[in-house]
Amino acid sequence: MSEAILSPILNELGIAFDAALQAKFHRYFELLAEWNQKMNLTAIVDEEGVYEKHFLDSILPAKTLSFEGKSVLDIGSGAGFPGLVIALLYPSSKVTVLDATAKKFVFLKTVCEEFGLTNVSFVNGRIEESPVARESFDVTISRGFAALGIFLECAAPFTKVGGFVLAMKGASYQEEMDEASTLVKKLGLRYAKTDLQNLPSAGMRANVLYDKVAFTPKKFPRRWDEMKRGSVHHG
Repeated sequence: MSEAILSPILNELGIAFDAALQAKFHRYFELLAEWNQKMNLTAIVDEEGVYEKHFLDSILPAKTLSFEGKSVLDIGSGAGFPGLVIALLYPSSKVTVLDATAKKFVFLKTVCEEFGLTNVSFVNGRIEESPVARESFDVTISRGFAALGIFLECAAPFTKVGGFVLAMKGASYQEEMDEASTLVKKLGLRYAKTDLQNLPSAGMRANVLYDKVAFTPKKFPRRWDEMKRGSVHHG
């Protein structure tokens, strides 16, 4: 039974995995499968795969950082991972879902309406073009949006001092961290910790946490092509 994948971690987090919450996750899966036939939301379509590689993966960051009462920006949320899962589990959070593909929001808004989620807002646009307020979120998070250095550069300007940037990464996390290391201080960030977990069949997940300790200079984020080139000597 797919729900069994989620029970241990939710119990650990003190979240009651009651019949109502089980029904919501099951409905989320059904909606994902249904909408995936109309638009490309995910390559993972089997129930067990969705529960493990989308739902469980989206819950793991809550072991690294509490989302209770926090404002959260999810960059490149896609089909709602991890943003909608965080909003579902933490009603006191305020989640802003940002994605460049507007049509995905039709799906995400359908999920929110089904579950009566009122703590989610949607921003259509590219994060490097600053569609949201700078220095305003408690937590900025992303899964699979970009290489770590690019994500940090996109996330830091929109995270308030005293807040956190959390990158959801896979087995190559250390290599990405090494590549991004010269950028961290320039962005007003400080490395905090990495929590390593294993998904039952999908292998290692690394949730890499940074503290926002100073304001991010206005020149960040740079244009996408500049970030891709990796130059940090601009301006």
